[in-house]
Amino acid sequence: MSNAIPESIAEQIIAEKIQEWNDNRKRAKKSQTEAHHFIAIARDFGCREEVIIPQLEGELGWRVYGKDLINHIAEREELNRDFLETLDERKQTQVDNWVNYLITSGAILQKDYVLRITRLMEAIVRNENAILLGRGANYILKGRKEGLRVKLTAPFENRVENIMEVRGINSIAAQQFIRKMDIERTEFINTYFKAATTAEFDLAFNTSVIDADMICEMIKFALKEKEFDI
Repeated sequence: MSNAIPESIAEQIIAEKIQEWNDNRKRAKKSQTEAHHFIAIARDFGCREEVIIPQLEGELGWRVYGKDLINHIAEREELNRDFLETLDERKQTQVDNWVNYLITSGAILQKDYVLRITRLMEAIVRNENAILLGRGANYILKGRKEGLRVKLTAPFENRVENIMEVRGINSIAAQQFIRKMDIERTEFINTYFKAATTAEFDLAFNTSVIDADMICEMIKFALKEKEFDI
């Protein structure tokens, strides 16, 4: 079972978003300097994100930007440029200043891919409320007060059971798959972010003992406590 977004669907989503953001900018009577709200979610592979994320998306009505969609935009220069061009010149300058701050502070390394996704995530949160999955969003948006950084985790054996059920594979295959994904995610963070940086989260959930309903309710409660309009 693959979670990859077909290229044609990804292109449609991107085109619609760019059009929506451009229309919003044209309608705006005055420039908005505040970023929108976001949830940056880091998760251990196999911790029931296939249930939790769609439910959270439905209850909040926020677009989810996962690895496939972010990669698709980041890897195509013209799409990355189109996203930035939805911002006015002042906001584009603010994005560049933010990227420079992250580099000089050591939060991100000066590598092409992470610079692209940093600008991309900044463009997203300056245009709309969004849920950002992985891709170092918790590092990139660490200093932003407009969002929540959330961690989803579960014991290894629980993740194995979930992957066996979701993927229809046996225990050995599930264990190998999870270990492979864990290594890939660790390598991604080590490749693009300062190794000494410790990820900090506003909320962390053990999904083996807290169900999707409770997780969504607690996230919504935290957003309201931060006086976000949801």
